[in-house]
Amino acid sequence: MEPTPLTILVVDDDPSVMLFITKVLTSAGHRVFPAATLEKAREILAAERIDLGICDLILPGADGSDIIKDVKAADASIYCVLISGYYNTSFENYKVLVGANEVVGKPVTQEMLHAIVRRGAEHRRNTEPAP
Repeated sequence: MEPTPLTILVVDDDPSVMLFITKVLTSAGHRVFPAATLEKAREILAAERIDLGICDLILPGADGSDIIKDVKAADASIYCVLISGYYNTSFENYKVLVGANEVVGKPVTQEMLHAIVRRGAEHRRNTEPAP
């Protein structure tokens, strides 16, 4: 069974990474809102209901944790993933501090993205109020 399409905020300043993630997720039927800066991410958060946030850890003039904090402030149940080209195991502790649900290293693959979406969709189902 295919997961319900999600609305996904993707924040990365690397155009090739942004394009890859956007293509993979949109081809799977999801609505993707790309942002290369903290300011653009905040504009999207103000205008859209996000189901999943995927954010690079290191951005020009900002830290990906700032975006995660903004996403969680908008809705604490949103599943958030930090991605980093500098990933190491100490990031597992960092994710707890900033409120991310997981941290993954770059390069991200199509399979990784589909797995993230599945976990995000499952998280959303488990955190939605009962009818």
